Amino acid sequence: MRRGELWSYHPHGSARQRTVVIISSDGINESSRQWLIAAEVLDRNPEDILAVAVPDRGWVHAGNIGRIYRGWLADHIDTMDAEVLDRVDTALRAAMDL
Repeated sequence: MRRGELWSYHPHGSARQRTVVIISSDGINESSRQWLIAAEVLDRNPEDILAVAVPDRGWVHAGNIGRIYRGWLADHIDTMDAEVLDRVDTALRAAMDL
């Protein structure tokens, strides 16, 4: 599991399945930690300066990140290309004033 990967996420006990992009560092992703940081891939443009288009997938909003449980990641879908991940990084830095 690597930063920038898109996964289907299916929380136990929920009928809702969604697509998320892993944004935690690879050091965390490769550890035994059960919780990772991710952002949901939205179907529609949220019309916000912190939103980044993910070609053929949707939109990632850098102001809407959260903790996800590793055990509920179901299937690896794709990996963002480096240019899109750079735009997500820029949006995350702007959202957190880093």
